[in-house]
Amino acid sequence: MALPATRIGSEPMAVQARYRDNLARHLIGISRDLQSRLLESLSQDRGFEGLRLSFGPLLALVWRRGPPLGEIAGALGISGQAASQLANLIENAGYVERVPNPADRRSKRLELTPRGKQLVADSIRILDAIEREYAGLIGAARYRRFTRAVGGLHRGLGPDLESPPSPVDPFGRADRSAVVLVLITERIQSRLMQATMARGHDGLKMSHGRVLPLIGPEGSRIREIARIQRVSRQAMSATTRDLQSLGYLIREPDPTDGRGALLKLTPRGIALIEDAVTALDDLESDLLRILGRARLADLQKTARQLYSALHLEAEIFGSRRDPEKPAPVEGPIALRRNGRELEELAERLCRSLGHEDTTRLAALLDRRTRRTED
Repeated sequence: MALPATRIGSEPMAVQARYRDNLARHLIGISRDLQSRLLESLSQDRGFEGLRLSFGPLLALVWRRGPPLGEIAGALGISGQAASQLANLIENAGYVERVPNPADRRSKRLELTPRGKQLVADSIRILDAIEREYAGLIGAARYRRFTRAVGGLHRGLGPDLESPPSPVDPFGRADRSAVVLVLITERIQSRLMQATMARGHDGLKMSHGRVLPLIGPEGSRIREIARIQRVSRQAMSATTRDLQSLGYLIREPDPTDGRGALLKLTPRGIALIEDAVTALDDLESDLLRILGRARLADLQKTARQLYSALHLEAEIFGSRRDPEKPAPVEGPIALRRNGRELEELAERLCRSLGHEDTTRLAALLDRRTRRTED
């Protein structure tokens, strides 16, 4: 039975609710959390330089074997030119290199450099720790079902670059871990973007997908979106200006901050959301065909549970509150502060202590943590 089109402003409530609560959104949010935490640990704790979130999907393909760029583009659902540009960035950072393709002399394959192999080896150790935490949040058995279902989507959504791992391949387990989530969410985002563009939204870019899903019912602030996406405010401002020029967003004064502004959807932006929901329905029909009704329902429930436990995007779609008063943490991790609270606390400490004393405090906390672990 169709849900009634009760409206909030000019957007049907049923469409709004569907857009904010769906499997694709939950999987993409979990994947972003996984990649952001991995990138932070690799950069800050292990000294790898020049890394970007966009490197993850390509490196996830290259570590299994050295595929040609054409296959990488197909697997990621992007153009050959975009795949080549991404490969150039990773090659310039020193993590991959182009080598001759024995199957086709006209093309090149990508292989990991020694530095790239060390990057992957460290990544696997970090990812194992993150996955143990995920399993702790929702239960080990449920998490195993989650990764198996994600692996099923990886094989079903195609095209696939699977090849049998070698006997000494330390990454042979990748097809049954959340690593595969990075690949399928990249493909899901590409499919949703293409389907939405086919409905008349020609100027959209993949980068716009970092902003549009995070425009809340009361509007959103650039600093909130930048924090969630872990990019600079300057970079996020450029993307939002692009969306404003296309007519999807408008800026309005922030009633809680006289110097700030809220980003809100225009009527054209609302139409975009409605078309995106249609694309979501088509996507989930394909996922149903791949997994079957029972497995898909279990995946939806588990993804929603993990997404909620990680407090992803809570500041956007929770009720507005005083930004100086962190929201209480509820549920299975009530004794832990969520990521946003810790980031706000860190920002206040940095402002209060200054750079030198903040560095000293970090060193003291690190030593105390190491003693606790020992």
